[in-house]
Amino acid sequence: MMKGERQQDGLRSNEGRPFMYNGGDRTAGAEMSQSGSVASAAAEFITGAVSQETPPLSRTYFQRAGEQPAFLVLREGQEERPVRREDGGVFRAGPCLVRGEEWLQAPELSGLYESWLFCENDSQAERILQRIGYRLRASTAALLESADGDWAAVTLVYEPQLAQQPAKLAALQDAQLEALFAAVALSQRQGGDSRLDVLAPYPASAAEFAAQREFIEEVAEQTLGHAYAAACRIGALVAPDVSTAAAGEIARIADFLVLDGAAGEAAPEEAAAGFAQAAAEILAAVRRVKPAAVVLAAGAPAASSLADLYRIGLSGIFCSAGQRTEALLRAACLTWMARQDAALGTVSG
Repeated sequence: MMKGERQQDGLRSNEGRPFMYNGGDRTAGAEMSQSGSVASAAAEFITGAVSQETPPLSRTYFQRAGEQPAFLVLREGQEERPVRREDGGVFRAGPCLVRGEEWLQAPELSGLYESWLFCENDSQAERILQRIGYRLRASTAALLESADGDWAAVTLVYEPQLAQQPAKLAALQDAQLEALFAAVALSQRQGGDSRLDVLAPYPASAAEFAAQREFIEEVAEQTLGHAYAAACRIGALVAPDVSTAAAGEIARIADFLVLDGAAGEAAPEEAAAGFAQAAAEILAAVRRVKPAAVVLAAGAPAASSLADLYRIGLSGIFCSAGQRTEALLRAACLTWMARQDAALGTVSG
């Protein structure tokens, strides 16, 4: 039995930590105040306004038995963020999703990455990779100091150019993981309570995910020691075309799943058209294996398919800043209508 599987019981007992949010989050489906209209409820979600009478939200995204499932609208990407946290002045809107490739595209890293990618001298390539690691550590430290610093989910770098060079891809991911966990360790030594959950990109089978998970755990334990289990959860970023059988088996050993609508080369409208159907099939397979599994969606098709994803019972979506306002409004309306239907059903019953 692999190390990650042996730790599952301990992780389940610590479900107060994953996907944290607090009273300022106002994420759709988590807690809706007793607003007089859909518009005022949606406005609360968008502005982060918190009623004095509203009790603080639970800091977990998992639902206790008997509770109404939440549907969360969370952020993807690093754009349009406050640079640093300001106590009382910045509302942290739940976890954010950061793709590892996003950092590689930054001006201070893109040139180094290109040099490393095409370098044919092994010793020189190793030195360049070291510099990439230092830059990634700085990027992680900046994330931990930002308004999202309490919690973020970061995907392992996945570059199509390296698909046929597994050893080179593994070396890049190893440098990224070491940078991520070194920054978390430093934050913890300075008294912070930061965590970075990691997503293994596009496993096609449970065996593939198990290998990725063990790789992540090994680097985390070397960097953070045994404390890593409290600072990191390991999920899977899966493509919509993953087989339903594989998705179910991956879910057995993953702490959470994210269906990536951005995977593939289809045009956005074509991707959105089939995304909800694929999500429904994957979700059904996952819930047969693990009824309480946390399954979210990401990418532009996820926001476009929000109503369908809400209807099938997905846990929520990550979406870009440009899509977030509309997604929050739609989720607020759906939540409000569901509550009205439930209230009418209770009265008529």
